[in-house]
Amino acid sequence: MFYDNKVCDGCSETMHENDDIVVCPECGTPQHRECYKKNNQCVNAHLHAEGFDWKAAHAEPEEQKEPEPVKETAESEATEPTARQIFSDFASGNDVSEIPLPEFHIDGIYIDGQTYDANEDIGGATVKEVVTYTQVNSRNYLKRFIRNRNKKKFVSWNWGAFFFGPAWFFYRKLYKIGAFLLALAVSATIAVSPFLATINAAAAELEPLYDQFLTALESGSAEVDEEKQAEVEKLAAEITQTAKAVMPQTLAVFGATYVVSQIFPALIANYFYRKKMLEDIKFAKEATSDPKVLNYSLIRRGGVSFLAGLFATLAASHLPNIIMTIVSYF
Repeated sequence: MFYDNKVCDGCSETMHENDDIVVCPECGTPQHRECYKKNNQCVNAHLHAEGFDWKAAHAEPEEQKEPEPVKETAESEATEPTARQIFSDFASGNDVSEIPLPEFHIDGIYIDGQTYDANEDIGGATVKEVVTYTQVNSRNYLKRFIRNRNKKKFVSWNWGAFFFGPAWFFYRKLYKIGAFLLALAVSATIAVSPFLATINAAAAELEPLYDQFLTALESGSAEVDEEKQAEVEKLAAEITQTAKAVMPQTLAVFGATYVVSQIFPALIANYFYRKKMLEDIKFAKEATSDPKVLNYSLIRRGGVSFLAGLFATLAASHLPNIIMTIVSYF
């Protein structure tokens, strides 16, 4: 068979005589049937517009000449930029148009049975720019932005912001709104502390006497210290009354804390993330027309920051206790 021991462009596996092979009628690319079904099209469909011919591309050359070795000169060694030089030149504003900066080559994005053109505008940014900017979980964000391309929705739901609260905003480099939400969450946690302290203090007074009363009952004593029992019942009544007095305020503050730290961030996360993304893309386009520099700028401004997210998580957990400890000294 002509395709025996050839490599499938879809899975990079060698094709054998007994494999289920299909051949694209347009470019002649042989591929496993499973690879064709997985892509719902030829694996080289993105090359059809260029007149790609698989047989011509894989034809055996009549004579192969051994390439001459490239001589490394002092000049070539001196002009080869290092990663440190690239970042230094870009940060200092020097021309980096000739430096081989990283660049995404995307012809189309395949989502749920539909292929989107990489240059398709989805409301101030192209598909390629969104993928380059979001990087992590770009598929879900691209689908959301495409779905709402003509809508200006301030409120929508983001599960990441719901579970991680202000930390999600730091993780996505939304530092200003993240700091604001973190301050609100810490303030709400501090506000509820006095109500919890009141209930805990009353419970602490009741616990030892209640333990003694249970011990007396378990020992099988015929007579129970009536004075002790009366004291326990009195304290029980006091803690019940105290709990009834502070519980509405505690529940209200707890509810406000939950809304501020979990629900509110989840409702506004998508709006502010899309807003920042479009602003950063616009700024990058105005700063340069070179596609390589533009890609680098979007990669640098977008993406995620694990360290910032970790900092926000630790701050939300420990900052209220640190603040209350400092305040207690005054």
